[in-house]
Amino acid sequence: MTDGADAIIAEARKTKETAERMANGEGPPGEADDIRVLAGMVHQVAEQVERLAGVVSGGEAPLAHSEEDNADS
Repeated sequence: MTDGADAIIAEARKTKETAERMANGEGPPGEADDIRVLAGMVHQVAEQVERLAGVVSGGEAPLAHSEEDNADS
């Protein structure tokens, strides 16, 4: 597997572990709002899917947080 795919898989595993802890009743750290944490995780998974699709299709995986993303907001 490529380094890009390995990095994406590692990020996805961390996201999955966080979701599993939340599903088991462990709230987000500190005073974080559950809904905002969940929305952030969904966004993170969507980025990971986009990056993995780029790797699989032979394109280069974009960085997790590129300047283009900030310009779109």
